[in-house]
Amino acid sequence: MSTMDTIEQDREQRPVAVITGGTQGLGYALTQMLLRQGFAVCTCARTKAGIEALKASVDSRYPLVALVGDVTHPAFQRRFIEEAVGAFGHIDAIVNNASTLGLLPLPYVLHSTAANDRSVFETNVVAPNQLLRHALSHLEERRRSVIVGISSDAATGGYPGWGIYGASKAALDLLHKTLAAELGDRPVYVYSVDPGDMDTAMHRSVDSDADGLADPLSVAETLWPLFKPLEDDVAFPFQSGTRLRVAGHGVLEVTAS
Repeated sequence: MSTMDTIEQDREQRPVAVITGGTQGLGYALTQMLLRQGFAVCTCARTKAGIEALKASVDSRYPLVALVGDVTHPAFQRRFIEEAVGAFGHIDAIVNNASTLGLLPLPYVLHSTAANDRSVFETNVVAPNQLLRHALSHLEERRRSVIVGISSDAATGGYPGWGIYGASKAALDLLHKTLAAELGDRPVYVYSVDPGDMDTAMHRSVDSDADGLADPLSVAETLWPLFKPLEDDVAFPFQSGTRLRVAGHGVLEVTAS
């Protein structure tokens, strides 16, 4: 086998993950973790500064594509998937991670505005769904693939002030659950994950004095079993369509959906 054949074989076998919002919080932690596990990663963020900081933190030998763009823009949604396929040849995983809280301080449901409602749902629900529409044909080409939606306990909590954000996450959960049912026996596994309260800029923007928050890297490592089947011949650990909760380092629990 020639060197070029070996390079192409390695390229074909290396799992590829597409992660939205990969420069902060859980998205950043997942990007770093999957690169270390041998994945190629294509990620994005809205700011050039965030993308440059990410690239500076990653070993140049790792296969990373990081783009500046807004996932709510239709042209960027299409380009994002095209760039991933163009760079790595295929896609094995989509992580719908990018999200927004909307107005701060968080308004009560009836104190929100139509503009805020639309903005939150556009980022947290519509954009992930549109991204999956562009990506699904590529995921179906693979022997097995996975879609992971990052949810929140706010999706089921009914916490005052968290209604708009929580409703958007509940909608994301239902879309992922329904997609799993619609895909049937096709080898595309779909999960929603409540990562718990993490020490992130997003959480600190709401509660600056919070303590006991989880390290996003610990949460990312706990999610590794959802991605490991793309690298090895192990089975996926949960039925497609399952909603999961990170209950501690290394502990994933099935939750009511």
